[in-house]
Amino acid sequence: MDTESEEVHLCRLCADMMKTIRDRPPTIRPSRIPHNPTYGSLLLSGETCTICRLIASLWDHAEGTLTRHGVPPTKETQREYDVDLEMTEVERAESGVCWAFVEAQLHAKDTGFTFVSHFTPMAAFDTADPVSTCGAWKAPASSFDDKLAAIGGWMQECRFQDGHENCRPVPYAPLRLLAIDPDEGPLRLVQRQVATDPTTYATLSYCWGSSLPLRTTKATVSQFGDEIPEELIPKTWADAIRIARALRIPHIWIDALCIVQDDEAEWQAEVERMSEIYQGSMLTIAAVQSSDSSGGCFPSHLSRLENSELFFRTHLDRNDSASSVVVRVYQNDIRTRSLRNTAISNRGWTLQENILSPRILHCMQPEAHWQCRASYCTETGLKFSMEGLSVVPSTHHLMLATPPEYVGHRTVWRRIVQDYSSREFTYPRDRVPAIAGITKYFSSILDDAPILGLWRGSFAADLAWLMGSSHGSQGLEAPGRATGVPSWTWLACQGRVWYYLGGETFTRDRKLISHTELLRWDVQWLGVPFASPVTSAQVTVRGPVKPIRIVPFESGNRCIPPYFQVFDENLQPSAGHRFPWRCAGRFDDRDRNTAATYMCLHLISEPRGVGADGTMSMREVFLILEPFNMDGGAITRYKRVGLARIWGDTPTFNANDQVSLVLI
Repeated sequence: MDTESEEVHLCRLCADMMKTIRDRPPTIRPSRIPHNPTYGSLLLSGETCTICRLIASLWDHAEGTLTRHGVPPTKETQREYDVDLEMTEVERAESGVCWAFVEAQLHAKDTGFTFVSHFTPMAAFDTADPVSTCGAWKAPASSFDDKLAAIGGWMQECRFQDGHENCRPVPYAPLRLLAIDPDEGPLRLVQRQVATDPTTYATLSYCWGSSLPLRTTKATVSQFGDEIPEELIPKTWADAIRIARALRIPHIWIDALCIVQDDEAEWQAEVERMSEIYQGSMLTIAAVQSSDSSGGCFPSHLSRLENSELFFRTHLDRNDSASSVVVRVYQNDIRTRSLRNTAISNRGWTLQENILSPRILHCMQPEAHWQCRASYCTETGLKFSMEGLSVVPSTHHLMLATPPEYVGHRTVWRRIVQDYSSREFTYPRDRVPAIAGITKYFSSILDDAPILGLWRGSFAADLAWLMGSSHGSQGLEAPGRATGVPSWTWLACQGRVWYYLGGETFTRDRKLISHTELLRWDVQWLGVPFASPVTSAQVTVRGPVKPIRIVPFESGNRCIPPYFQVFDENLQPSAGHRFPWRCAGRFDDRDRNTAATYMCLHLISEPRGVGADGTMSMREVFLILEPFNMDGGAITRYKRVGLARIWGDTPTFNANDQVSLVLI
């Protein structure tokens, strides 16, 4: 196999690891990999071994994390940290590529912290395997033509092979499309005649960037219906058009062109139809790494490998010339590559494009990836079935292909909320419209009514969201409150939120008890629901309440989430109880640092098992509320100000102390 890869030498341990990947029968049974036992020995080996150097880089963040938690390490103590490598999957693909997923753990002694990371090593051998002709194994980055060849093969398989029935687009005709077939005339906008007429089209998922050189307005829509000069098309759009043409797709939908941007009524109407637009697409072309429309689908400046990627030739046995292999190593799980630290992975609008599209082409350097509802493929020759695969980008994409009665859809929704809330928006007003398409889809499969990001059928559990940490993903705005949105919905938060009990709690095998009942709700919109601003919103609920004095304290504030003192409990740690506190939570307003008594509403509880003394341990989750009188009215309404959890051997809330409350 002729390649442009450099020749490197691996340490004995990494060479043995690659031999194991080559020789071991396919399995998903975890097995420990003999390797450097400490972080210090790994760093030392990394001075000459490129894979050891990459593994050590997986924990570059560890020192900062420990420092934030009040246990800053020294260089000496770090070098003594234990290292464990475990191969969680290994297989030889039909293409001939041998690959594995490796979990790497760094145990920070005497701190209680373990840092878990992953990497994906794979190797191609000098054989007659199909992968030997693949461009992704001949150079650090495959060419555009190499990518087109792979894309064509993926599309052919998805359209015509058995097992891809769920990948078919739902027939739909968007209001406006860009006609790109050169045999049918110049680039131009075409408008539908009948919405139900089947139309074959691709969609583009991309970042606008700080400015957009071309867009359709009331002044240009008529002109663009005659012709759009190709020299005006920015590179990302032009690359997407090239891909669609190679697949013989005659139209493409690009939001900036296909929606009149200064027509508010049309904008709202089209936002409400995003679910149909992306579900009806033959292929969504995702410009994953381009920060604006000028970068192209495959940015040339990224054709060189990053520090988290390796591409080289080596001999697994230095005395055997036949042991020559070409190796690629990616940091993290290769199947989540399109979701991690890319230009569109943190943009609000692109999440629903990823979730709703039956087929997605992830345009990336050094290689493109394909995702449909049946399989996930990489240009390097890896192919994964989507069935039962929980780590594929996004987990939600897989779940949408399951039957409507699948009970895990509400869990999936909460995972979507956690992802979506962390994303960035050029215009804060878009936080509600940009999830309209996903909301509409889930409303149909749940047969439930959406209430500003929550659901009628699971309202109590949906209320149990927690404001995220202030040191979350890089680039996130400081957490705060959105204007015009009620306090009880996570959409009110400008910043990441978490579901307090964690996604795994909201599954069928948990004995979760709901204590708050939704009685009625009223949400008013300025225009089209979910596509226009909220003018007023309130819900009436009934559940157990209790006034609780909540006292933030210094030691508790160092934890994530912080601990509170309640009921004058003893805060002093003892030999048997390093953390004797039993109430943790967070105020939505981070400036609340003084003790006060709040009305608390019991949302849900979970029995935690019977202790040695025969008592049942209970975990209870509750809203923290404060009264809010509007215009001096007689009816007291309440605003949410936080969420907390408390646990103990006896219930904190009395089921008989129920009242009806209006939340705003």
